Amino acid sequence: MGERHWKFASLVGHTFLLHFAVFFLMLLAFPSELVLPAGHKQAVYHSIAVLYLFLLLMWVFGLANLWEIHQQKKAGVQGHTHYWGTPRFLPDKPVVHWLIIPFGSALFAGVIYWLFRPLGIYLFFLAVLQFVDTTDVYKQRRIEKLDRRDREIQMGIKIAEIEHDHRPELEIVRIARPPHRPRSAPDMASFEARWQQVLTPPAGKGG
Repeated sequence: MGERHWKFASLVGHTFLLHFAVFFLMLLAFPSELVLPAGHKQAVYHSIAVLYLFLLLMWVFGLANLWEIHQQKKAGVQGHTHYWGTPRFLPDKPVVHWLIIPFGSALFAGVIYWLFRPLGIYLFFLAVLQFVDTTDVYKQRRIEKLDRRDREIQMGIKIAEIEHDHRPELEIVRIARPPHRPRSAPDMASFEARWQQVLTPPAGKGG
């Protein structure tokens, strides 16, 4: 279970659920194990011992998990709702979560089935749910990743369109250079003569 879902109430509730499921399976599929002849009491004690030994182990590991979650939250580590916990002896990769761990759970359920059939069937059902849940979550994450990428691409296209609409169109206007007309020699001579007249004071007004 995810860290936000695994609480002490979950541990108690799962204990009652396991009791009910095992009794229902015995009533439905193995009614002969509920009422046995007097000579088979040893088999009943064996089944009860397997059931309560499993419950004891579940409580030991469940309380240890709750203590670890408490320590992580105390240290400020926040786990999201789809977090199943880091594998102890395996790499933390998607194939480990959605394939190897459920397969190991199914093998453990097979061992328990050899000891106590109703409990083994219940644990195998949980292993199947574990496989389906993890597969569905990883598929959902993959879809969300693709959707997020599509939204980013669409947002980039819209931003480019908005910038293009508000950007004024640039018109390139080429201005022709005026033709260079060199002055002819007579024009320069007449210009110099007029300039000298301006600089030379009139006669009779000089000092």
